[in-house]
Amino acid sequence: QRCPLIETLGIKSTVCGPESFTPDHKALVGPDVDLNGFFHCCGFNSMGMMLGGGVGREVAEWVVKGSPGVDMFNMDVARFHPEPTRNSRWIEDRTHESYAKTYAIVFPHDEPLSGRGVRKSGLHDVLLEQGCVYQARQAFERPGWFVPGADTKIKEYDFYGAYEGEISGLDRKAIPPHDEHVYNELIEGELTFGWGKNIEYVRNECEYARKGAAVFDQSYFGKFYLEGPDAAKATDWLCTARMDDSREIGSTAYTALCNVRGGVEADLTITKMAEDKFYFVTGGATSTHNWRWITQEIEKQGFKATLRDETENYDLISVQGPQSRAILSTIADVDMSDESIPFSHCKAAKIAGHDLHILRLTFVGELGYELHVPKNCSVEVYKALMEAGRSMGSEKGFPFGNAGYRAIDSMSAEKGLRHWHADLSNEETPAEASIGFVATAKLKTDAPFLGREALEAQQKEGLKKRLVCLTLDDPIPETPLHGLETIWANDVCVGFVRSTAYGFSTNQMIAYGYVDAPEGKALKPKAFTDWLKSQKFQIGDKLEKRDATFRQKCVFDPSNDRVKGNYS
Repeated sequence: QRCPLIETLGIKSTVCGPESFTPDHKALVGPDVDLNGFFHCCGFNSMGMMLGGGVGREVAEWVVKGSPGVDMFNMDVARFHPEPTRNSRWIEDRTHESYAKTYAIVFPHDEPLSGRGVRKSGLHDVLLEQGCVYQARQAFERPGWFVPGADTKIKEYDFYGAYEGEISGLDRKAIPPHDEHVYNELIEGELTFGWGKNIEYVRNECEYARKGAAVFDQSYFGKFYLEGPDAAKATDWLCTARMDDSREIGSTAYTALCNVRGGVEADLTITKMAEDKFYFVTGGATSTHNWRWITQEIEKQGFKATLRDETENYDLISVQGPQSRAILSTIADVDMSDESIPFSHCKAAKIAGHDLHILRLTFVGELGYELHVPKNCSVEVYKALMEAGRSMGSEKGFPFGNAGYRAIDSMSAEKGLRHWHADLSNEETPAEASIGFVATAKLKTDAPFLGREALEAQQKEGLKKRLVCLTLDDPIPETPLHGLETIWANDVCVGFVRSTAYGFSTNQMIAYGYVDAPEGKALKPKAFTDWLKSQKFQIGDKLEKRDATFRQKCVFDPSNDRVKGNYS
């Protein structure tokens, strides 16, 4: 019907030959991570003719302007960490599984069974013993949630029982299919567009953080040190936040790194360790992308500074919740008061006799601290923390325990905290992503930084789109949202949902998405907000429009009292 000529045209010839497939069934596009100036545009998984035109256009934009005009991260070679891509076993097994599941339904919380265990934190085994259900991100095993008492070990990939004897083309023996695999059974319990079978475990973990304290292993975050004579100059050029002499040593900034169009290439935290030394902590899934962006810009500008990757050498143990400071006060050798460690500051300390750094930060909206610990001693620090927390929790009657990223996703959505690529990307500016505050102070100075001209122009013109928070009016919906639903304002489709999570603390289904300004005309932020407040919102989901409410502020603790440690 779309091309009637095909019905009578006939087939002149057919071609049968090898085709390239990648570990996640998506193309390999963009600048090489290690070799500046070398671009990839390959691995199209039999979709080259379909994708070639659009990808070719964006690669040309990438070459000329340093960043594509649209979000290409799903195809970007930097979505992979270098370590697994140099591991032939990981490539073989993961590519097989991706190909085998080509036509499988893509469920929100599915996990691969192949290529597991390539990258681990120092806490991996001790958490596994406590029923940790791991998620694979950039080939790193990060905690998803915990099922206490369960044997959650991930067994060797059995190719879904597809082979007997030799595995064709791989020169290795097939293993018998697993009769029992608890991990796989737990993941299969999440293969639904409704509520998964493990949701109560996630709810309990959120309760630890909201009412007592929760311990998170966030070691898969990227950890880079930028050092050298031009380290301060380079950092200030890259960041929307002020990183010049006005920033004191030991302070931490949440900042965006923008491209020349003002789009956000990364959002991360940077701690000033010394005048010529800065500590970058990036999201784990985007750490390779961030590494490439920083190193290529340093080379382009000729800064005398070196970026050093310490991700695999340090673990990151985060303790979050009303009781976090009280627990740490019993095991750390430093004063944990506000005066000693204000919010968004770093301090050197010892726990269990081991040197580490404590950063007072939160990604869940509570009083909280990150322990940046050398990997070779992280287990001893973790055990000291858990012993202190369990003892105090038992004595004072508050909940305490391990928690995973499913809980983080819920609580960060409640708090309005952003996830790069989900909530913002190289397409969106800080103002469009509703984090314009990251550049406010610097734009009041005359300090040059990457993307400044574009952000100044947008300040004058206004916003043509903006990230908004919506909550479903049904507090406990029959089915959750998952992303890519349509957003309707007064019966007009104005955008799409980008990310969703259920807030267990607020009993609300939360959605974030970009809404276009009316008639495509730019509006100043206040005028945009006034228009949003005047609209009746609905979210289009599976042929149904579900009533929703626009939230001008985050749905949990909008005054930030809890982050400040004020729980009275």
